[in-house]
Amino acid sequence: IEYQGRSEHRVKAPAAPRAISPKLGPSRINLRKFFDLSPDLLGVIGSDSRFKHLSPAWESVLGHSSQELKSRPWIDWIHRDDLQKTLGHIHNLVIVGKDKVTFKNRLRCRNGQYRWLSWQANYDPYEHLIYTQVSDLGERPGCTISPNLSGQKFNSPEEHFRLLVDGVKDHAIYMLDRHGRVISWNAGAERINGWEAHEIIGQSSQIFFTAESCQRGVPEKVLRVAATSGPVEFENWRMRKDGSCFWANVTLSALRDEQGQLLGYATITRDVSDRKQEEEALQQAYDNLEKRVAERTAELQAANSRLREEVQIRSQAEEALRQSQQRLTQQATQLETTLRELRNTQAQLIHTEKMSGLGQLVAGVAHEINNPVGFIHGNLEHASHYVQDLLRLIDCYQEHYPHPDPKVQAELEDIDLDFIVADMPKLLASMNQGTQRIKAIVESLRHFSGLNEAQYKPVALHQSLNSTLRVLQHRLQGDGQQQAIELIRDYDPTLTKVDCFPG
Repeated sequence: IEYQGRSEHRVKAPAAPRAISPKLGPSRINLRKFFDLSPDLLGVIGSDSRFKHLSPAWESVLGHSSQELKSRPWIDWIHRDDLQKTLGHIHNLVIVGKDKVTFKNRLRCRNGQYRWLSWQANYDPYEHLIYTQVSDLGERPGCTISPNLSGQKFNSPEEHFRLLVDGVKDHAIYMLDRHGRVISWNAGAERINGWEAHEIIGQSSQIFFTAESCQRGVPEKVLRVAATSGPVEFENWRMRKDGSCFWANVTLSALRDEQGQLLGYATITRDVSDRKQEEEALQQAYDNLEKRVAERTAELQAANSRLREEVQIRSQAEEALRQSQQRLTQQATQLETTLRELRNTQAQLIHTEKMSGLGQLVAGVAHEINNPVGFIHGNLEHASHYVQDLLRLIDCYQEHYPHPDPKVQAELEDIDLDFIVADMPKLLASMNQGTQRIKAIVESLRHFSGLNEAQYKPVALHQSLNSTLRVLQHRLQGDGQQQAIELIRDYDPTLTKVDCFPG
């Protein structure tokens, strides 16, 4: 696996490892001589996670030959308990970009025991090589160690890749050749897919796909896209050795040499079945929730519709009630006006009735008064003639009998005949005037009583005013408490009768 650059600080898609030529240049020849002469544990680890060069001290400390150590990825020799820690240090060196890392771990000796070693490692990003200086910290029971190598320090860089790949248990990391056949297999791939390395090496990657995916040409398609367009990440159902399926997240990257020629593919597979089940469960819960929400929404919409209908009905009822109240208010106002008018009319009717009764009474009284007054007034003229005759007779008698009997003379003086003779005409004139006045008053009363007629007819306003004023004449006369009122009448003599109600 090739780590592209230090600035990104993350693992990119696997790229093609650089091939290390077995023929070394002058600098490599000097390096080989240096390694051969050094008593330290010195080593160079390549991008394929294998030792490329080892100093002779490795054989003395671990008991393995140099060829044995180079034949397997260097992380295969590390104790499993130290694997994750070692991978972390290599990650800091290669990915994070530290200049140097120092760590301790245990490597397996030829006799099966483990030996503690202290590592100092540097990384060459251009050559993709890890240079290591490793110190022997001591032996474990059953592991032979050379006395003269105790406490030596050496270097070991290339084993990082093997540790990084083979030590990962939750990811299946393996390589494919350019035809899609498996050429490497880590422990995570064995755990996830079920095949051991000797069973799967050389097999086509189509073995991991379901029959349906193979029929649709998915294996060839993803290889073609990775080779032409770059790294591919996808999820699908993958097959295990026992025929079961699991949902996998797969990252596929093309590996190329320095000339850009396709060497193969790097594949990282992760079992995400639990996440898939969680997503399906979540989706199911979401669907159920949507269904319940839809049902609840439908219920709320139905309830809202019913509520709107009720609100509309209530609004209509309120409007009808408001209109009814308005009509009732108008009717009450009209009734109140009508009642007031009825009361006024009733008062007017009562007043009219009273006035009518009064008019009838006045008319009756005037009629009753008019008859005797007429008798008196009519007889006054005759009485005046009779008195004149009697007075002439007395004058004639006095003329012929100037000296009456003393008794008669005394009676004449007693009654003051001269005064009677002088006052009698005045008395009769006053009585005539009184009867005339009484007749005028009676005539006014009769005319005033006629004004209460509820008829629309021509009326002489002068006569009506005069009769009314004559009836009220006593109110115009003064007394001890108020002065007399002088009434000036200035009528238009040309005024004709006016059409009106006389009352």
